[in-house]
Amino acid sequence: ELAEAKAKEPVKAYVTEDRLYRFWDRWLTDGEVPHIFVLDLESGVLRDLTPDTQHWFELMEPHGSYDISPDGKEIAFSADSSAPPHQRTNWDIFVVDVASGKSRNLTAGNPLDDSRPRYSPDGRFILYGMQVKYGFYADKVRLVLFERASERHVVLTEEWDRSAGGWEFSSDGKKIYFPAEDRGHMSIFEMGLEPGTPFELHRGGNIAGITPTSSGAIYFAQDSLTAPAEAACFEPGKGLRWLTRMNEDILKGIRIGKTEERIFKGAAGHDVQMFVVYPPDFDATKKYPLIQMIHGGPHGMFGDQFHFRWNPHAFAAPGAVVAMVNFHGSTSWGQEFAQCIQGFWGERPLEDIMRATDLLEKEPWIDKARMAAIGGSYGGYMVSWIAGHTDRFACLVNHAGVSDLLGQWGSDVAEGREVSMGGSPWENIGNLDHWNPIRYAASFKSPMLVLHGERDFRVPYTQGLQIYSVYKGMGLPARLVVFPDENHWILKPRNSRLWFKEVLGWLGKYLKTGV
Repeated sequence: ELAEAKAKEPVKAYVTEDRLYRFWDRWLTDGEVPHIFVLDLESGVLRDLTPDTQHWFELMEPHGSYDISPDGKEIAFSADSSAPPHQRTNWDIFVVDVASGKSRNLTAGNPLDDSRPRYSPDGRFILYGMQVKYGFYADKVRLVLFERASERHVVLTEEWDRSAGGWEFSSDGKKIYFPAEDRGHMSIFEMGLEPGTPFELHRGGNIAGITPTSSGAIYFAQDSLTAPAEAACFEPGKGLRWLTRMNEDILKGIRIGKTEERIFKGAAGHDVQMFVVYPPDFDATKKYPLIQMIHGGPHGMFGDQFHFRWNPHAFAAPGAVVAMVNFHGSTSWGQEFAQCIQGFWGERPLEDIMRATDLLEKEPWIDKARMAAIGGSYGGYMVSWIAGHTDRFACLVNHAGVSDLLGQWGSDVAEGREVSMGGSPWENIGNLDHWNPIRYAASFKSPMLVLHGERDFRVPYTQGLQIYSVYKGMGLPARLVVFPDENHWILKPRNSRLWFKEVLGWLGKYLKTGV
């Protein structure tokens, strides 16, 4: 009834005084927040355990935000504890008593985010993740064990320079299993209930959704750069066993080029990783164009992963070599490697990408007159930054990219941007302006394809319109594609087909590939 009344209301205005007022592709001004309900299966009575709550759960994927105690008497959940106007959000771990409906905050002492509570099988502990650095969303997630009786919090992985994710207890509660990024890949790790260094059980490509069993086997989904996800099982002493081969027949009809991993010296003399994807039927005696793919974030990574939106094989198939650099700022190489670009977005990542390009240019099979740089989100920022700093690329593709750092204060989550970008409109604006791509527009030369979703609140689509209009104002080759029904990602199948048609067509035009 409320939804119907809302739909019929002729006035559609959004009114707020909050700092966080919209997220991803939806507005948060209607007061709607998740509630926890208990349904009595015998009586059919439905009871709201949190009737007066004003807390948001995890805004992107709320399904992992809660867990039920083994005896069913308590529910733990992660939710934002900040009060309006939400000047500084803080996700904490709460517990609510099922009988009384009374709730309390277990992690009020940590001013940053706590996430994904999980009860041990005996109900003695709650395991959760903790971050401590403000303005750095990729701060490593530390595993913390909360003993319910003593209310003691023990940080288990402070000395480990990786970030835990998707943690679960073993069936006997004596061990903890979780996947984590490590050097461009993902592994399943094991550890006990005392602080220490996790032990790597299984190293895969990309791993998701682990489920430990009483037999010691761990079930999960695994994919790689060359194969989409299949269900798998790892058993200590026996290794990996595939449970499904759903895509095997489909893959038999698709020619996929070889992939390789390279380590080279990047900015500051640090080791930097790069995946290289070759076209099918690669012939080292021929010349091929080079496409530099640039990942978003910036605190993300190119992993050994089968990606359905930015699949490098789709770009390599028409006859190009694709490079995927895990530049400074990327995750999986340690906290300092990821954090070092805060306030310096355009510095070390550009140097890493250019050094990788220099390295590949030396190969006899690369045609340096036919090179492109493509990226989305932060990758689009770097494409825009490249546009103002070099003309060595024959063309550029900028999807949902940041072209104006000042304009990013219209993003859905502006909190902490003064830290990540190194300045704000009210403080240290000179540094912010120094790393602002649009300030270097006088040097734009390389033709640019700009794509954006109109429902993109993370990087407002005006960012794409702005750099496109600057290009057209300068009389430079540019093309604009806006999807009115998409957000930061292009998700609808037919829209995705058009997206690939436009991108591959643009690359084919300037790189002379077989599209």
